[in-house]
Amino acid sequence: MILTFSGRSAPSALKIADEDIGIRLNRGSRGDVNWGRARANTSLNPDISNVTNKRLMRRLFAEHDVPMPELVSWSDVSSDLTRGIPRKVIGRPDSHMKGRGFWLIQRPGDMVKAMRGTRRKKAATHFMEYIDAPREYRVHIFRGKSIRISEKVFDEARDYTTGKPQHEVKHVRRGAKQALEAVGLDFGAVDILASNTKCWVLEVNAAPGLGGSMPKLYAETFKRYMNNERLADE
Repeated sequence: MILTFSGRSAPSALKIADEDIGIRLNRGSRGDVNWGRARANTSLNPDISNVTNKRLMRRLFAEHDVPMPELVSWSDVSSDLTRGIPRKVIGRPDSHMKGRGFWLIQRPGDMVKAMRGTRRKKAATHFMEYIDAPREYRVHIFRGKSIRISEKVFDEARDYTTGKPQHEVKHVRRGAKQALEAVGLDFGAVDILASNTKCWVLEVNAAPGLGGSMPKLYAETFKRYMNNERLADE
């Protein structure tokens, strides 16, 4: 099996290949699995451009009724804040990595900064309602099956560890599967906010950073697919 990858996705690609001597790496565009290239000549995830552009990704979510934070227009938010109507929204650029580049907007001045951007922080291109949910999950989906779901536990610096979910997550898995289907991917990691009964999809990652047992899980999953073995939800 040949795993193609990009420069940014190389660390996790190397980890996956280290788990199985039958997995070969190719920095070019040909192979069996695309791990992070925008487009590749592969059977799995040949085109991930629907998620590399975050604005396009969220538009696809909206078109396919994926549960997500409501998208709001710049003019509506600006008008409300100028008139003193409380709003709390998140501004995002078209592309960002590991949560970088988001703008928390609560006052008119925040909106101005978000639209301008800085040398170190990209300007926002789209806005969505801030969701204050008690939990956040990462769900790994492969061809319609949930192969791993973990709850994120954040520290004060917004770094996080993951652990086994302690609450009902059927609705979280369902939202993650809807998100993958909406963006047309074979596999990916879905970040989701959730309460006990509702969930809000934040984004899909086509080449997520992997640690712990995850490189082994992906290596085993890819090999099982190549061997035509059936997969089931975890």
